[in-house]
Amino acid sequence: MKLPAILSASLISSSLLLQGCSDTPVPVKQVAPSQVLYSNARIYTQDKEQPWADAMVVEDNTIVFVGNNTDAINYISTHPVAGTQSINLNGDVVLPGLIDTHTHPGLVATLAEDDEEASENHLPVDSKESLYKFLQDYADKHPFKPIVMLGEWDVNTFLPEGPNKAELDKIFPLRPVVLLDNSGHSQWANSSALKLLGVNKDTPDLSPNISMFARDEHGEPTGWIKEFAIFPKIGGMLVPGKEEVKEGVLAFLSFLSSRGVTTLWDAGNFNFDDDIYEAIAELDREGLLPVRYEGSYHIFDPKQIDIAAAEFLELRRKYAGHRLQFNTLKIHYDGVNEILTGGMLEPYAIDPDNRGGILFDAERLSRFMEELNQEGIHLHLHTVGDWATREALDAVELARGRNNNSLDIEITLSHLEIVSPEDIPRFAELDVHANFTPHWFGGTVFGEAGKRALGLERAKRSQVAKAFVDAGANVTLSSDVVSERESYRADPFIGMQMSVTRKEYNDPTGPVLSPANAGLTLEDALAAYTTNGAQQLGFGNELGSLSAGMKADFVVLPHSPFDMDINQLHQITPKATVLDGVLVSGTLIKPQHIAKK
Repeated sequence: MKLPAILSASLISSSLLLQGCSDTPVPVKQVAPSQVLYSNARIYTQDKEQPWADAMVVEDNTIVFVGNNTDAINYISTHPVAGTQSINLNGDVVLPGLIDTHTHPGLVATLAEDDEEASENHLPVDSKESLYKFLQDYADKHPFKPIVMLGEWDVNTFLPEGPNKAELDKIFPLRPVVLLDNSGHSQWANSSALKLLGVNKDTPDLSPNISMFARDEHGEPTGWIKEFAIFPKIGGMLVPGKEEVKEGVLAFLSFLSSRGVTTLWDAGNFNFDDDIYEAIAELDREGLLPVRYEGSYHIFDPKQIDIAAAEFLELRRKYAGHRLQFNTLKIHYDGVNEILTGGMLEPYAIDPDNRGGILFDAERLSRFMEELNQEGIHLHLHTVGDWATREALDAVELARGRNNNSLDIEITLSHLEIVSPEDIPRFAELDVHANFTPHWFGGTVFGEAGKRALGLERAKRSQVAKAFVDAGANVTLSSDVVSERESYRADPFIGMQMSVTRKEYNDPTGPVLSPANAGLTLEDALAAYTTNGAQQLGFGNELGSLSAGMKADFVVLPHSPFDMDINQLHQITPKATVLDGVLVSGTLIKPQHIAKK
């Protein structure tokens, strides 16, 4: 097996087959009907002045009328257009097009595991002893496999010191071995793999306390590789051919479109940007993108900040087109709690000398915000820990203070797993968006490692989305999926359900993520996927609601979410998704033509 394929599994395990995705791409670059009347519907507009309506008139790609059936027909009569069509929705529910404001189609398509045998062998997670026995049996059964890649080992089993290369060396004394953990944020390598990668005592860390090599008392790497420390060693070698990237991206986007998503923001591709966006730009030119696709530039190395704005603008220049646009830049500002890299105000419960890290301090970040403000580039930050969140908010406050107490760009902090209560009101005060990942709200995605690392009391105040809503913040929801294994969880109806219930969508009697009172209302969840998401991306005057003057992006449902048991919401399958007035997924009743008077 080639080294890039092995290392891809040490980052993210994925494949190109996505549950529920259509095999046939739907061309979307086509002209919308000149005028369409959608009648006899239950339209949830997200317009506070008119929350519900019966009918909607669309001209080309824009909504021109929303109201009752009679007034809609009168509008058609007084605004005649040749070839007007009429579609009777027979009581179906219409929602604004859904917006996924943080996901990773490029990574889902790119970091695919090509070793089928390895992907079928899942490591036991019940104990170290069973893990070592499994690995020894594997070594005995596959004596000639030149390089071994397997996953996933349980981080929690090895905290706080982490795993050590010595244990793998006993089983694999000569062959390179790389094992992926169950958080998706660290790897375990043996001595042969470290040597092959060129990692030794003198190898610098990418960022202190985040992307780093765990070391012993002599400074030697122990074999535990955290976050993105290995990226400088592999460059862009992980990316397959362009056609394979196109196939993987289109499969995932088709799945999202079938679930009502009309717009998304790509939350970063590390250093694979050119390979990924070249493929997506080609799909755009071919008219095959079934969604509005917002690309990004991804900072994960502190040194990138000095060139980031220029690199972002170069991506825009080379790849922006019809559906693919570039308006928001991403900073991976801290790590994750499962491997003790999230930036925390207080040390980790199991490692009193460690509180994780952040890429740079508030002053440097604030200056970067001002640079982006001058270029009109929005900013989105990965902020898991309360220290990272506070430092980012401090940076916003500094930048605003030097610019007449305002910035013209949108700034978003995402994940927000642990936030100091005193910082929650600052989101509304500083006009900062709060982005959450609701399919994490069940508390099962990353196992017990985060809870143990934080300590029980701190872990009890995880991802308190409702507190942000109550404090007046603009709260958005998104999927943040990066692999085939979890791709089905990008379904926004799963996200809505879990944002309300705070438990696994398919386990109605399961445990509720603490605090239980942090669940959203369904109304808030729908807003988070529509109007609020549009505001986060800077499209509040074009997307997110169904009212005159807005883009004709909407999804047609057979049932109203408001009439369902909340625990069944994940079972919703949209009948149709319309983007820019064009049907891109599902089917609609064959339209009737209205004769011009």
